[in-house]
Amino acid sequence: MYRLSTDVGGTFTDGVLLDETTGKIRVSKVSSTPKNPAIGTIGCMEKFQISLNEVSFLVHGTTVVINALIEGKGAKTALITTRGFRDVLEIGRSNRTEMYNALYSRPRSLVPRYLCLEAKERIAAGGEILVPLQVSELGEIVEFLRREEIKSVAVCLLNAYANPVHEEEIGRFLNETYPEAAVSLSHNITRRYYEYERTSTTVQNAYVMPVVQGYLRSLEEEIKKRDFNNVLQIMQSNGGIMTSEVARDMPIAMVESGPAAGAIGGAELAGMIGYKNVITYDMGGTTAKTSIVRGGLPETAEQYVVEGRPILLPVVDMREIGAGGGSIAWIDEAGALHVGPGSAGAEPGPACYMRGGSEPTVTDANLQLSILDPDYFLGGKMEILPEAGRKAIQKIADYFDLSIDEAALGIINIVNINMSGLLQSMTVKRGYDPREFALVAFGGAGPIHAAAIAKELNIPTIIVPPFPGVFSAWGMLMADPRHDFGQTYIKPMDDADIGSINWMFRGLQARVRELFERENIADENIVLSYEMDLRYIGQEHTLSVPAPSELVEADRIKLGKSFDDLHLKIYGHNAPEEHKEIVSLKVISFARVKKPLMETIAGGAENPPPEAGMGERKVYVGDGRYEQFSIFKRDGLLSGNIISGPALIEEATATTVVEGGQTCSVDRYGNLVIS
Repeated sequence: MYRLSTDVGGTFTDGVLLDETTGKIRVSKVSSTPKNPAIGTIGCMEKFQISLNEVSFLVHGTTVVINALIEGKGAKTALITTRGFRDVLEIGRSNRTEMYNALYSRPRSLVPRYLCLEAKERIAAGGEILVPLQVSELGEIVEFLRREEIKSVAVCLLNAYANPVHEEEIGRFLNETYPEAAVSLSHNITRRYYEYERTSTTVQNAYVMPVVQGYLRSLEEEIKKRDFNNVLQIMQSNGGIMTSEVARDMPIAMVESGPAAGAIGGAELAGMIGYKNVITYDMGGTTAKTSIVRGGLPETAEQYVVEGRPILLPVVDMREIGAGGGSIAWIDEAGALHVGPGSAGAEPGPACYMRGGSEPTVTDANLQLSILDPDYFLGGKMEILPEAGRKAIQKIADYFDLSIDEAALGIINIVNINMSGLLQSMTVKRGYDPREFALVAFGGAGPIHAAAIAKELNIPTIIVPPFPGVFSAWGMLMADPRHDFGQTYIKPMDDADIGSINWMFRGLQARVRELFERENIADENIVLSYEMDLRYIGQEHTLSVPAPSELVEADRIKLGKSFDDLHLKIYGHNAPEEHKEIVSLKVISFARVKKPLMETIAGGAENPPPEAGMGERKVYVGDGRYEQFSIFKRDGLLSGNIISGPALIEEATATTVVEGGQTCSVDRYGNLVIS
C-alpha cells in the first residue's frame, strides 16, 4: 500500500507517493490550476500511474481558503449577533497596525453593515441567560436572508463562549428553515472571549465555507471515481490533519495548510538526524516562509492575520514575504530596484516559461547567472527559453546601464537581503541566536538561496532534504490528526475553584473525543496535553504554561512559578510577588499514527562516484568575474560523499548551491548537509 499527499501552491502542485513497506518515495509536480485547483491536484495524482485503491492514506493541502480571503472571492455572507452589537466588525480594534503609513486604510469588512443582523437575546459572561432568545423574530431574519440570496451565515453572539445555547437554537432554526445556506456557529470554532477576534474568525469561516465545501465535494467525487475507498485527510494550519468531513465545517483551520506542513516536515526530519533546534526556510514560486522549531516542535501562535483580519485559532507560527521564484523585479518612481511582492505565479509565470510573462523574475535571474540549467528544468521535463528571460532582464540592465549578468545578480542580491531580514524577524528580533540553529531549506527555490542567507546570518549548518521542491507534501505524510480547543475562564489564580477548572478541562476533553470519534480514531491512540493562559493581574497579554489534566490545590503555586519563569525567559523580567490571573484553559490533542519509514541510500567513499559528476559550468559571481562550479546529479550521490564548493547539485525539483568555502556531505537518508 501507498501513502499519497498533494500540496497546491501558487505556481506548482506537488505530490509525494510513499511505499509503506520500503520507504521509497516518488514525486510529481505539475503547474497549478488557479481557476480550479482540483484539476491540478488530480493531474498530480495521475502522474504516479497507480490506482487509488492501492492508497491507504491520502492527505491534501490547499491554498483555496487563503486565496478566497485574499482575493475576496468567498460567498455572500451575513452575520447574526446580539442586539446592540452589529458594529463589532466595523469597530474592530482601536490600534493602528501600520502607524507610520499615511495611506493606511482599514481592511474592508467581509460582511457589509446592512448584512449584520441582530437577534434579541443576552447571556452574561458567567453563562446565565439574562434575555431569552426571541425565536419569533428569527423568521423575519430568514426572509431577509432569502431576499438577499445569502449563501452563508455566521452566528456569533455575545458571550456564546460561556453558554452556546442560543447559538445552537439559531443554528437549528436556520438549518430547518433556510437549509440552502451554510451556517457557521462561533462556539464550534473558538470559545475564547475576545469579541472582535471571535466574530472575525466566525465570519471568515462562513465566508469561505461554501467555496471549500464545493471544492472538497468535487475532489472527493474525482478520487472516488479513481477507486479511492478511504477517508480524505486535510492539512490544518496548526500542523495536524483532519478528515474532509470535519474540514467542511471548519475550513478556516486550513488557511495555511501547505506552509504548516513544511514546518512539520522540518521538525520530523531534523529529529531523525539529531537536530532539535532548526529554522525552516521554504521558498517556492510566490513566497518565502520561515518558522522556528525548538525542542523538536514547531512554535505556534494563538492567532493569525489575513489581510488585516484576525483568525483566533492556533497556527504554526511563521512569517512570509513575497519572495519566490516568480517574484517580479521592478523599478519604482525614485529609480530604486525592488523584487516582489508581486509574482508572475503559475499564469503567466516567469518570462522564460514562454506562457506570456514578460517581466523579469528571480527564476529568470538564476537562469541568466547559469545557476539553473535550461536543459534540466524539472528534470528536463519542462521546456524553458533562456532568451526570453534575458530579454526581460535587459530592461533592468538598460535602466541602470549594467551588463545583463550584473542586473541579474542585483535581482538575486536584493531577494537574498529580503529573505535574510525575514529570518532575522523570527530569530534575532525574538532573542534567538541563529548560530544555535540549523537551517532546513526546501521549496523549489529554497536550496538555491540558502547558502547565501546562512552565510549572512552565520547559521552553521544547512540541511537540504531529498526532493526539496515537494518537501511540504512530504511533511503532510508526517502529520498526526490534531484538534485544539480553548475555553475562556477569567479568574484570579488565588480565587479560582479547582473543581470548576477540572470540570471545564473534562468538557474540552469530551469535545476532542467527539471529533476524533467522527474520524474513527480509537481512544488509545489519542494523546492529550493541557495548558493554561496566565497573566499578571492588570496585564493584557498572556503566556501559556503546561498544566496537569486534574488539578490539586498545590498546583496553584507550581503554575504560578512556571509562569514567572516563562515571563523572565520571554521578556527578561518578572514579578513573582504579583498576583496571577487565569484567562483561558486549553486542551491540545494528537492522535498518534504510525509514521512511514524514510528510505536510506547506499553508502560510498568520500569522493562522489564518477557517474554523479556532470562536469562544470561558469556562474557569474559579480564584478565581471565568473567561477567554475562543479555540477553533480543528486540521485547519483551516495551516503558519505563529500563535495567542496563552489558546486551545484541538481535534481528534478530543485538545485542546491554550495558556495566557495562551504562543504556538503551526504547522510544515510540522502540529506545534503552543508557546513
